[in-house]
Order: sequence, then C-alpha cells, then structure tokens
Amino acid sequence: MPTALETWHRGPRSSITLSTDKGVYALFLREGADLPGVVPGPFGLAYIGLAANRKGLLGRCHFAGRTRNHSPRKSLSALLMDQLRLIPILIPKPNSPDTWGLDAPSEQRLSSWMHANLELSVELCEDPDARETELVNQFAPPLNLTKCEQTPQHRMIADARRVIFAKLQGAAGGFASPSDVLRSNGFGQQAPMPPSDRSLALRRPIGAEIDTAEAIALRYGLNAKSYRHGLRGNISWYQKPQDWTFRVGSREWQDMIEVAEMMAARG
Repeated sequence: MPTALETWHRGPRSSITLSTDKGVYALFLREGADLPGVVPGPFGLAYIGLAANRKGLLGRCHFAGRTRNHSPRKSLSALLMDQLRLIPILIPKPNSPDTWGLDAPSEQRLSSWMHANLELSVELCEDPDARETELVNQFAPPLNLTKCEQTPQHRMIADARRVIFAKLQGAAGGFASPSDVLRSNGFGQQAPMPPSDRSLALRRPIGAEIDTAEAIALRYGLNAKSYRHGLRGNISWYQKPQDWTFRVGSREWQDMIEVAEMMAARG
C-alpha cells in the first residue's frame, strides 16, 4: 500500500480476497456515503488497522466481526446508533475489564451498512505494527483514536463511545434488557424524554474535559450541521472561524448546551 492514496487499490469487501497473511488494511467511505459529524480523509479514508496474529487479514477488516472486539465497529456504532437503531449491550468479562458490543440484530445491521458504504484496501507486510503506525501518523483517519494527533472529531467519537459504555454500566442494575435501555432514551430517538429530564441526563459528557459541537449534537440527537448553524445564530460571542471546542463547564460550553437544549426541545 504505497503512501500516495490515489494509488491504493480499494473496492467492496466482496471483491477483496483475504488471507491469513500479516498486513495492514484501510477502510474508505464510498463516494456519496456519509458518517454523521465526520469528515473523512483523502479519498474517503476512515480507518487504518493492522493484522498481526495467526488469523491475519482474514480475521480483521471488521465487516463480519463482533463489535465488542473491534474498535472501528464501536466508533461506527456510536456514530450510527440512531440511524441504524442499534442496541448496545454490556459485555461482562470475569478476568478483565468489562466492554460493550451490540445485540445480534444490530451487529447484522451494522455489517450490512459497512458492506454498502465502505471500501477496503489491504497490504501484506512483515511488520504490520510499524507500518500501521507510519500510515496512521501520516493520515490521521477519523476512526483511529490512537497513534495520531487527536482532532476535535477524534475526541467527539471517543466521547460518544465513553458515553455509551458509561450509560450501560449505570443501567446494568436498573434495566432488565437492552430494549429497556433503549426505551429509557439512553440511546436513539424512539422514546424522547421531556426536555428537563433530557437536560439532566445529557448535559455533561461523562469522563471528558473537552467537548465539541459534534459530540453535543450526537448526545442531543441533533444534526451536527443544523446545530452549528443554530450556534452561529444564537450565540453573541461567535466569531468566524470558530471550531466550537471548549472545556466542559466553561461559560462558552454552557451557552452551547443551552442552544442544544433549545433545539432538542423543538424536536
């Protein structure tokens, strides 16, 4: 996989033959595909990963894997939760930290979306870790949450994933099933809470010091572009250019939250 992106051979997953050889791979958004709040890299580059174990590339690439074990599927899940009506579930691990994944129907919906909207490119190499580090550092794809400088959209995705996990951990003793979690409006739009309750549940991102417009829009179920337009029209201190990235609890952040609450209340 040469470093000039235009020379990389990429295509639908069904057109790529994978082996148990070691290597690196890249996921690209197809032309016309969209991820809420995310601007992909050149040629639609979304993620670069490595395959170094005995299963090689055949065991990676994520088109049929389980979300619990695959970082890009978790990021895609966070971004597409509402659109695909995905239901996250807590995965207890007796001998290691708990994690989260999706229920079986949601896994199938996410895999179908990936086949329809992503393209794949692979390269065989002897040192996948070094090659992945080189490529991720060079291109900083939006779904790579390590090995590159983290931009506001990287942080938005990481925050969204943390919120999902934190809500599942908090709900584990209070909800009988993932469906109950979904109906409580922890995820999705199927049963909206009143604005006052929604404010209490979503006002502060869990475990984050910095918040972004994209992350706030995701938590409040807003279109990111419409939310930024609302910020420009309702915040007196707005000056162009503005990246809408502020410390949680700051005056600017509180103003952004108020706009989000107002827009969410309107439906």
